[in-house]
Amino acid sequence: MQKTQKQAEDGLLCAKILDMAKSSVAHHKKTATDFMDRNKSNLYMEKVKFQFQAMAFGGNEACERRMIAFAPEEMTLTEQDFPIKALHITKNKKFGQSNLSHRDYLGAILGLGIDRAKVGDIIVLEEETICYIHKDLAEYVQSNLEYVSHTKVSVSISDIFAVTLPEKVWNFHTITVASLRLDAIAGGAFHLARAKVQQQIKKEVVQVNWNTIISPSFLVKEGDMISIRGFGRVKIFEIGKKTKKDRICVTVGRE
Repeated sequence: MQKTQKQAEDGLLCAKILDMAKSSVAHHKKTATDFMDRNKSNLYMEKVKFQFQAMAFGGNEACERRMIAFAPEEMTLTEQDFPIKALHITKNKKFGQSNLSHRDYLGAILGLGIDRAKVGDIIVLEEETICYIHKDLAEYVQSNLEYVSHTKVSVSISDIFAVTLPEKVWNFHTITVASLRLDAIAGGAFHLARAKVQQQIKKEVVQVNWNTIISPSFLVKEGDMISIRGFGRVKIFEIGKKTKKDRICVTVGRE
């Protein structure tokens, strides 16, 4: 029943997106969806990209939550057309928690009555937290977000292209696997038993490049990003030579 409901919700969202694309053409104006996870944006982009001028973007190239924007063929569509602003959330260092999490920030913002679909990626940094949000709600959050958990915060707004993010730091290690199957690679990378990975795949919480994979035998390649809900994310940086025991050396990076 739950899966049927999800399929129905996805079908309604797909129909809504197609209507927006048609409206963009019919009314000769640019339009954009709300934020959605990267898996959905990839899926819907595949459905519309051959019929309409479309682009997916979330604030920067690495964002996992993205909008899809549409424009008539006679108009140019760029990242500047997305209705996204950046919130810079700074906490009071003297009085409050030092270890606020992504969940803390998201909960505080949604606690203002904001729909999750209006909120993009939240990037927790050492000095501040960046939150991409629909531009129509940026000033509302700035005026009303006073606390995250029990920590006093201040909020400023900037254009998304003014945001400078630090280079991502990866923790590298090398694993040896019998094959490049998803269950083998993920098991080694996340230090999980292969059977445990297979359970997670069956639950449909394992993604490769933001696409849900339902086959443990799916073959991965260099550059692939693997995520397991609740366990984090790893990237395959290098697939090396085989060892004397005929196992494959794979260099992975974990965030």
